[in-house]
Amino acid sequence: MWPFTRKRKGREGRPRRDWPWTLHVGEELWPNFDTWEMVEPELRELNLEDPDSFLILEQRDPRDAGRYWFIQSAMNPGGDNAGGYSVECGWSTAQGPVLYDLQVRTVEEVIPWFRSAFQEGAVDLSRFTDVSDDLPANQKK
Repeated sequence: MWPFTRKRKGREGRPRRDWPWTLHVGEELWPNFDTWEMVEPELRELNLEDPDSFLILEQRDPRDAGRYWFIQSAMNPGGDNAGGYSVECGWSTAQGPVLYDLQVRTVEEVIPWFRSAFQEGAVDLSRFTDVSDDLPANQKK
């Protein structure tokens, strides 16, 4: 069984089929695109030479821009996973933002997570680490 196909109960933490997609490729914004063929080639072009080399696949509630869901990736310039990739999923909740992180070695490991989110509307977060407490918005003052 693929690690990203397990269905979760409820909508929280999952993409919404009724929210439009926006693609951020570095500093470029591609609103309301609708084809997977635009995503995969851009993931394959992520690199360490360009500090703006990242990709975000995002959704916002058309009725409330404060409600969102996203999956993003970039290469890691240093640390334990230097040269590997971060895959992060995040979304808004009434209690504050949520962020889950997964470290992988190759772009071939990144692509299925994005494909699952975009095409299936599901991401199994069981291999991800909840790093929400590290977000500035969730820090205790």
